[in-house]
Amino acid sequence: MKKIYKYSFNTNHGDPKGIIRQFLSEHKIKYTDELVTVFEIEDAHPYLDEIKNFLTINNINNPEIRLEYSKKELEEAPYLKIWLRKYSGYPQPESIDAKKSYKNYTYDVTNFCENCGSGLVQNNSFYLKKSFNIKKLRFGGVYWVYDTFFITNELHDLFVKEGFTGIEFLPVKNIKTKETMDHILQLKINEIFPVKMKYETKKIIDCKVCNQKRDLIRTDSTISFPKEILKYLDKDFYVSQELTGDGFMCCRHVLISNRVYKFLSNNKISNICAEPIFVYEPRKIF
Repeated sequence: MKKIYKYSFNTNHGDPKGIIRQFLSEHKIKYTDELVTVFEIEDAHPYLDEIKNFLTINNINNPEIRLEYSKKELEEAPYLKIWLRKYSGYPQPESIDAKKSYKNYTYDVTNFCENCGSGLVQNNSFYLKKSFNIKKLRFGGVYWVYDTFFITNELHDLFVKEGFTGIEFLPVKNIKTKETMDHILQLKINEIFPVKMKYETKKIIDCKVCNQKRDLIRTDSTISFPKEILKYLDKDFYVSQELTGDGFMCCRHVLISNRVYKFLSNNKISNICAEPIFVYEPRKIF
């Protein structure tokens, strides 16, 4: 695992004389410098502290930080969190009339909070305005429900053959015609992870209307759960107990087993990003 620091700043305002770019070149750090200068530094860089100090002195602060995991860490993790590289946005069937919204067709909205988006419970097929490029992606999703995935019929057959557990497959319907769409199925995850996960948060959002809490995980935080829980995990797909999302987005983290991860990798499902979920030994209190 390595930590990556990504810096970006307005080239003309942040480095009008090119002093920072010259410094980066001298330290063999590649950058782009059109309207915005962008560069990345790994935590293993031999002059990391010197570079960060120089940038701070020159008012270049607050880098985006992310973690990159080794192939070994990904392949050995018992469970992994996944999300999509690309979410589709076009087919959202919204309407000024709430009764015609996809929410009312797809979910039980009894406990729906209009302030934070929590409380929806799916009780029907997922409704879309139209299908999207699922044939090309094979495994996709829509940007307003990050924890809901869609797959092709061909991938469905492979999933069934593998016997993956914790999921069911539902038809996707056209909100106008109410007809089932061809070539696309919802991969509905039914199992909730049995414990809360351990991670560092950058922000906890507490809804002032329904009191629901959402955690925003720091991008440089690992995620883990107690090792003793492993013996109770018998499903391939889970969603987290924790809710996440900002604004009107409210969703759960999606976790997959190691064998699902290897299946997706072996079948070249490239639209998926994954990070390992680590296990830890709880501290013993004597």
